[in-house]
Amino acid sequence: MQENEIAQGEEIIGSETVSENAGETVTEEKLYTKEEFEKALVAEREEFAKKLAEAEKLASMSERERDDHRRETLERSLAEREAAVAKRELAAEAAEKLSAAGLPKELSACLDYSGRDECDRSLEIVGRAFEESLTAAVNQRMRGIPPKFAPGGAKDAFLDGLGVYGA
Repeated sequence: MQENEIAQGEEIIGSETVSENAGETVTEEKLYTKEEFEKALVAEREEFAKKLAEAEKLASMSERERDDHRRETLERSLAEREAAVAKRELAAEAAEKLSAAGLPKELSACLDYSGRDECDRSLEIVGRAFEESLTAAVNQRMRGIPPKFAPGGAKDAFLDGLGVYGA
């Protein structure tokens, strides 16, 4: 699917999606409700206001202040990217550790990725809780109904040989 580009300055009321299927071109138009359109418009206005305020702030700064501001902005965005990469690495390592421990990888959604120590600690806690829960469920299933023996009734020779009835 390919979305048509909207020329700069045009208002968006609907968007067209063009798809080519077996040589024929089908154009579908997505229409927005009034609420969706107003919500998108408010979001655009807020973003524009932020950009305008930033531009005015930069215009009132000296050249050195602008350079410092740009450098700080770049450093902040770099730190955010590094944090995102570190989080992805921790998630990959956690999924690998869960798999190696024989636990479902889906448990990785329950882990804390704010740091390596926090991730390891939450991995240990979640793994232990899962194992305990699994053990309790298996024990409950295996428990079953205990056999009932009729007092004074006929004894089974096999069970008597195993000492089930007691001496």
